[in-house]
Amino acid sequence: MNKIINFHAVNNSEWFENVIVYLKQKYDVVGIKQLYDHYYNGKTLRNACLITVDDGHLSSAEVIYPILKKHNVPAVFFVSPKIACRDGITNFWFQEISGYDMDRLWQIGREFLNLKTPVHTEWIKEMNIDDIWKMIAYYQKFYHVSPKAPQNMTTEQIRQIDREGLVAIGAHTLTHPILANETGLRAEEEICSSITRLEAMLGHPVLTFAYPNGIPDVNFGVREKCILKGTSVKLAFSTQPRNFRTSDDVFAIPRYGLSTGSMNFVRLKLFLGKYYSPLRKLIRG
Repeated sequence: MNKIINFHAVNNSEWFENVIVYLKQKYDVVGIKQLYDHYYNGKTLRNACLITVDDGHLSSAEVIYPILKKHNVPAVFFVSPKIACRDGITNFWFQEISGYDMDRLWQIGREFLNLKTPVHTEWIKEMNIDDIWKMIAYYQKFYHVSPKAPQNMTTEQIRQIDREGLVAIGAHTLTHPILANETGLRAEEEICSSITRLEAMLGHPVLTFAYPNGIPDVNFGVREKCILKGTSVKLAFSTQPRNFRTSDDVFAIPRYGLSTGSMNFVRLKLFLGKYYSPLRKLIRG
């Protein structure tokens, strides 16, 4: 059962270390080179596990990476060079709105951006990235809210991790838009510029990419995969929760997400695999 496990921000070092120890005991933990050889050179992987981390939150450098080094576990970190360089914005939009009054935010969206009545709680994920940042700017102005302090890794932290070689660095767009919501030109800029700027930062080709949010045919599709095929990227990752196999589309590789929960929960989620989400929905009615 070959799996890719994806994390985001992790602030509980004890929890993360327990998960890493468990993964090492249960799986053959591999790096990105072995995954590349699996897809492109026919290398057989059995009961393998690759660890990935999205967004480049400070905890990637301060919590996750030291534990990976301690246990000599390879991984892939997906980051935005624009965010790391503090180029105009220092946080992703979802980090900036954390703690905001969502009713007030919606009121601003309705009054100034002519948004329709939301039909679900994740309405903001149906907006394009420019409108999201306009809404944030209005909110900060009207409610006298200051921009948050930077929450993500710096350029030097990313370069240092890359130099040490245990963790590969991949691209994750410039500003974390839901790519399907953007025009073709904007999607191309977000993808291609994140790759070329990251390559300039690191001094070598970038071979991996992770789609923001990452649900196939919802958050990205044929257009985004075609854009990636014209870059240096050879492996691109979705958030479709299932085991990986040689027949996968290498520009939509599946991953399971982990963020919190007891070790019993972690074991259960990994055991159930692709059946976890449908069973949870069924139980919740």
